[in-house]
Amino acid sequence: MFHIKNSRTRFGVMSQVARRLPLFLLLFLLLLAVGCETDNPQNTFAPSGDVADKLRDLYLIVMWPLIGIMVVVEGLLVLSLIIFRQKRGQAVPRQTHGNTRLEVAWTIAPALFLFVLAIPTITTLRDLATVPDGDVMEIEVTGRQFSWSFRYPNEEITTTNQLTIPINQTVNVTTTGVDVIHSFWVPKLAGKADAVPGRSNAMWFNATEPGTYSGQCAEFCGVGHWEMTFTVVAMTQSDFDNWLRDQQAGNPNSNTSDLTWHPEE
Repeated sequence: MFHIKNSRTRFGVMSQVARRLPLFLLLFLLLLAVGCETDNPQNTFAPSGDVADKLRDLYLIVMWPLIGIMVVVEGLLVLSLIIFRQKRGQAVPRQTHGNTRLEVAWTIAPALFLFVLAIPTITTLRDLATVPDGDVMEIEVTGRQFSWSFRYPNEEITTTNQLTIPINQTVNVTTTGVDVIHSFWVPKLAGKADAVPGRSNAMWFNATEPGTYSGQCAEFCGVGHWEMTFTVVAMTQSDFDNWLRDQQAGNPNSNTSDLTWHPEE
């Protein structure tokens, strides 16, 4: 009697799971569709710069093999649950206590896989750590609660919460902080660089097409962290030259003149 009741209980649980499975699959597909949305201003899968492009490629190189491994492992797990599930009246199966060859294999295989992934990872990190030769624009980035300032030392101007650059121009940013640790991040153009008080970190990037790119602090820095955003405006060289002349002349008609301030003030 107990065995029959227990079997019915298991059957009822499996039936509930089977009825809810389409709902779970639908929810999974909806989450997948949202995650693949490409019209997001901070979508790292739609890069507009060489650095972001390299980061996206590296991410895909790592992601697809891992998805394949996940599908195989989860598929074998589900298959094992179906094939080797307990059947009515079945005796307890023979117990095993390990398989040396299998354990050695699944220790060596991941090690080899990680070694292969290390090759493009190290290569990409080396490339991103080396500023390209040629003309480089220097920008000093300072994070403070809860805003960003961008100083152009060679052009002798400073802007707040908006970094303006010409397209196809290598930009080398040096980040630091005033109060707490912040993190400079423009997903469509570059990775992250911490802005640490008393310390300087460097990172380069560029923009390959004109546009306005969303950036933010990626390190929780206080109650106003949510509003610590900024934009990077990439424009043609001629437009940038005009913008720069307006900023240096303090032209009030410049569309970003309200973002300019002078350290001596």
